[in-house]
Amino acid sequence: MTVQGVSEAHDEYYLTEADIQRFAEEQKRGMVPPQDPCLQTIAAEVPMSRITSPHISHVIARLRQAANGQRRKSNDTSKRRTLVGLAAPQIGEPYRIILIDTKVTEARKSYGKLLCLINPVIDWRARETVEGREGCFSAGPVWGLVRRPLAVKVSGYDTAGRVITYILEGFSARVACHEIDHLDGIRFPERIKSDKKRHWVHTEELLEYPDRMKHWPRLCSTERWEQFKQVAMPLEK
Repeated sequence: MTVQGVSEAHDEYYLTEADIQRFAEEQKRGMVPPQDPCLQTIAAEVPMSRITSPHISHVIARLRQAANGQRRKSNDTSKRRTLVGLAAPQIGEPYRIILIDTKVTEARKSYGKLLCLINPVIDWRARETVEGREGCFSAGPVWGLVRRPLAVKVSGYDTAGRVITYILEGFSARVACHEIDHLDGIRFPERIKSDKKRHWVHTEELLEYPDRMKHWPRLCSTERWEQFKQVAMPLEK
C-alpha cells in the first residue's frame, strides 16, 4: 500500500508497522488489546457502598491516567488520536465506570474535561438519529459509520456518590452511547448493520479517511471483525 493514498486493492487486511507501533503505545498507557475478554463481557455495577472505596478510587485513577496519556498533544498529526471517552473495561477493569467529554464537538477544535460517570444509564434517547464516523482504541484498525440518537439523557453517580444527570446532544451524545455500550460488551462495529459501512483503515490512512469514508475501498465484513476480536492480524510479510 502507499503512505500518501489508500491502495485500491481490497485484500490488505493485515497490520502495518505503523499500526503495530500505535497499538503497542496504547497498551503501554494501560489499554487492553482488542482481543481481551474484558471487552466482550457485561461489566459489574459498583455498589453504592463501594463508590468512594480505595479500590474504586484506584480504578478511576487508572482510567484517568490512561485517558490523559491518550490526550497528550503531538506535532505529528498522522499519529494523533485524541481521546474523548473511555470505559473501565478498556483498561481491563470490569466495572460500570466511564469518562466522557461533554463539551467536545465533532470538529474537535477544542476539548472539555473528562467527566467520570459511575453506573451510567441512558434514561432517554431522541427518536431522530444521525450517522457518524467512529473509531476506537479497542477496535484496532476497524472504523465505520454508526447511527446514533441526536440527543440522550444520561444519569449516574459522580466519584462522591452523588446523582448526576446530563442531557447531551450531537457528538457528545454519540460519545456517551459509545462508552456505555462498552459496559455491555458491545463495540461500535457491532452497531453497524451494513458491511459496506465498516472499514479497515491503516494508521497511515487516518488523515484521508474522513474525506473518503463513504467510498472506502477496504471493507470489513462482520466475519472479519469477529475474527479480529479473537486473533490479532499479523504484520505483512
